Amino acid sequence: MTRLPRTAGEFLALVDQAVFEMDELAICAGEDLDDETADLEPVFRDIAAALRALYRRIEQGRHVFATGADLPFMAIARSYRHLIPIFQLLNTLNDAHRRGPE
Repeated sequence: MTRLPRTAGEFLALVDQAVFEMDELAICAGEDLDDETADLEPVFRDIAAALRALYRRIEQGRHVFATGADLPFMAIARSYRHLIPIFQLLNTLNDAHRRGPE
């Protein structure tokens, strides 16, 4: 398990990593027409877009931590967790968001 970030800066770095990874997954899904993930390109792109929006909110100081609520993309991510190799990273981000940085 990835350790929870201790600061908003560490959280931001993990969000940046997740954006990169989800973009890569979307590219791969779009290229692998025979793969079971081929139909998931839009899902992966939507999660990446939600992560980018989260990144912007944090940069602008508008993100509120420790709300107890899940990040908006988590419901869909959980639905496809078996097909998202970085699901644990997404889950760590969600835990940190819900609790606030350590």
